Amino acid sequence: MNKYFLAVLPPDQISPEIVFFQKEIESAFGAIHAQKTPPHITIIPPFECEPEKLTELISVFALFLKEKPIADVTIELNNFQRFESRTLFVDVAKNDRFEKLCKELKLLFSKQKIIKQRIEKHYFIPHITIANKDIKKRDFKVAWEVFKERGYQRSFKLKYLVLLELVVGKWEVKAAIIV
Repeated sequence: MNKYFLAVLPPDQISPEIVFFQKEIESAFGAIHAQKTPPHITIIPPFECEPEKLTELISVFALFLKEKPIADVTIELNNFQRFESRTLFVDVAKNDRFEKLCKELKLLFSKQKIIKQRIEKHYFIPHITIANKDIKKRDFKVAWEVFKERGYQRSFKLKYLVLLELVVGKWEVKAAIIV
């Protein structure tokens, strides 16, 4: 079975800025794990699905999104934040409409019998990772000191979701589902 996850990608003018932050972390601390995926906000974490059932799953998501009036959802990126001493990220401002959409997508996803999924253990906190897993604790503290006072604000309209697939250790866009 192949691995996939559902996410929001920032637009082309914002993604290079996020990659710049990731490269800054790589240059200073050697941490590269966050670069194995394009900059994204995870909606449905990695799950397994038979490739032949993937078209059905994409159709279910597309139909769901067609019925939702979400084209005017704006996602605001607001500075940097962290999860303990493990993950450094661009924070996504609280947005009830976006969080409601994500909750409904997770509910829809959990009802599907076409995939093998894991149970999510964590509360949903939308974010775009710039460093995680391979950054050492001592380096994380230094990186946090650099980023915690740095300002960063951007916003964009939600236009599509993407399904990413794990291909030879890297996540690649498999399909875009237009909102």
